[in-house]
Amino acid sequence: MTETPMESVERVVAAGLCMQCGTCAGVCSHDAVAMTWTLARGWLPRVDATRCAGCGACREVCPGSGLDFGRDAWWRAANEGAPAPDYLGPWRGLWFGWASDEETRYRGASGGLATAILSGALADGLIDAAVVVRAAPGNALAMEPLVARSEAEIAGCRGSKYDMVALNVALREVLARPGRYAVVGLPCHIHGLRLAQRRDGRLRERVALTLGIFCGWSGEPRGTALAARRLGLDPAELTAVRYRGPGWPGGLRLETRGGLVREQPYPDYDDATVLALTPPRCRLCPDGTAELADLSVGDAWLERFEGTPGVSDLIARTPAGEAMVERLAGRLTLLPAGPCEMLQTQRETHRLKRGGWRGRLWLERRRGRPVPAYPGLEDRPSGREMVAGAAAAAGEAARRAFVAARWGL
Repeated sequence: MTETPMESVERVVAAGLCMQCGTCAGVCSHDAVAMTWTLARGWLPRVDATRCAGCGACREVCPGSGLDFGRDAWWRAANEGAPAPDYLGPWRGLWFGWASDEETRYRGASGGLATAILSGALADGLIDAAVVVRAAPGNALAMEPLVARSEAEIAGCRGSKYDMVALNVALREVLARPGRYAVVGLPCHIHGLRLAQRRDGRLRERVALTLGIFCGWSGEPRGTALAARRLGLDPAELTAVRYRGPGWPGGLRLETRGGLVREQPYPDYDDATVLALTPPRCRLCPDGTAELADLSVGDAWLERFEGTPGVSDLIARTPAGEAMVERLAGRLTLLPAGPCEMLQTQRETHRLKRGGWRGRLWLERRRGRPVPAYPGLEDRPSGREMVAGAAAAAGEAARRAFVAARWGL
């Protein structure tokens, strides 16, 4: 029997390669793909075979099997001549910065740059809407996309979300309603979007800006549930979750229907046990700095910024990103940065996304499991990386088993 394209997408899930980005559901013109949420895993696609037309769009835009960063013509043209050091990615401008508005800076996860950029672009008529992330109404543990069309909506979605979100489901609205959109997402979301843009000219035209958020790993929803349990709260009673801010680095704040509030500093709650509840596919992604975005933003983890209300790395990668920074100069306070110092701000994620990534790829191959391909990146591990990858995987498996036995998650 010939395999249909929709079956192929389901096989991505079965192979453990789904990135939960939601691009397949976002581009399906037959409403045959739906993203379904579970506490244990997050968002995974489910196919309605009665609706599937076998067009192949869903599989074509899926980044789960990997991505060749250099294949896109728009990317080569946009970055011709730009330096591209390993891990930092192509860039046209590097800064440390924060929102010039003190309130926006204080309430952000690390300086409020993303909020300032989106709000400024909307206020100045550079975009008509921004695809951002919020907690689903009625379920504080389920993150969902919101197409924000006001500064108030953008401000209401500020801050980090250490939880899975099928952001690119919102591409349905981008395709259905003309306009100029900004899309804010993790590297996996940007990967899916770029693949979708290869296929659909409307997305190339309507997405005026991509704002990528630096990412080590994301978390399964039960990671937040575990944090709540350890603080004496019932996860089912949560009505609000804040992972970072206000101030820097901020901390976790949980609220329940009964009015209970618990707080814990970052990164104290994000320990090895919570980190073990990371989707396995996240551990096989080498992109920590959102290399395919127009602009990329992440925490500036440098000693000289300790005690401040927050400072971010800001990378302009394309002419569109560079122009946006210039247009919003009055809303942003920026200090020039060099590539070496910026790489220093990401020492830990660099370890995870290079040596750790190579070690995990090797281990999965040894186990005979499918792995994604990223042409152009060196994926041959050293002996030390092999040992570290095997040890890390064993530790995570033990912690996951402990969480299941002790907490029922």
